[in-house]
Amino acid sequence: MLRTPRVLFYHGLESGVKGRKSLYLAEHFPNSYTPNLKPYYLLPLSLWKAIVAIHRFKPDIIVGSSFGGFVAMLLLQKRAWNGHTVLLAPATGLLFKKRLWLPEDYRKNIVIVAGKNDTTVPLDGLASLQRLSRDNVRFLVVEDDHRLNQAMIEQNQLRDLINNTYESTVTTDTMINNYFDCIKLWLTCMLSVIISFIREPFTLYNTTKRLRRLKKEIIETDER
Repeated sequence: MLRTPRVLFYHGLESGVKGRKSLYLAEHFPNSYTPNLKPYYLLPLSLWKAIVAIHRFKPDIIVGSSFGGFVAMLLLQKRAWNGHTVLLAPATGLLFKKRLWLPEDYRKNIVIVAGKNDTTVPLDGLASLQRLSRDNVRFLVVEDDHRLNQAMIEQNQLRDLINNTYESTVTTDTMINNYFDCIKLWLTCMLSVIISFIREPFTLYNTTKRLRRLKKEIIETDER
C-alpha cells in the first residue's frame, strides 16, 4: 500500500494557513503543511519561511498557488527544492520577468495549471513559460478563473493531480540538511533578487504595483 504523500503548500496573496486550498489539502492529505508566508511585501521573510519549511517538513511534493507558485519557482531555480511540484496559476511576473525557467530533472514531475478565464495571470504567459522549460514540465489548462477553486477543489482535480504527480518510488533530493544550508540558500535567493533590482532599476516599483494589482483583482473577484 502506497503511503500518503507529504504535501507542502505555499499559499497566495489573499490566502493563508486557513485558506480554502490549505483546508482542502489537510482534509485529503493528512500529511500536509502550509507555512504562513505573510506579509507578502516582506519577500525576504516569505522566502526564509518557505525554505525552512522544506527543511523541517521534508515534503514529497510542493504545491504553490499564485504568489506561492512564484516562491516555489524561485526555489526550483536555486535548487532549494528539486522534487515534484504543482504550480497553480503561478504569479510569474513578480520578479525575473525576462528570465523565467524551470530546471531540467527528468526524474521529477512539474505541473503548471492555468485557468482559461484567469485575468490575473494570463494564460499566454504561462504557455510561454512551458515552451521555454524542459520536457518534464506538463501544462494543464482548465475552465476556471485565477483562484482555480472550481476545477481544483470542487471537482477534486487537485487531489487527483497530486496523486498522479507524486511517485513514491522516487527519492526527493534536497540541498537542505540543516539550518546552515537554509541560510546559504536564502542568501542565494536574496542575491538573485538584488541582482534583479540592479539590472532592472524599476523592478521593485513594478513588483509592488503588480502585487497591489493582484490583490485588487482578487478582492474584486470575491465581490462579484
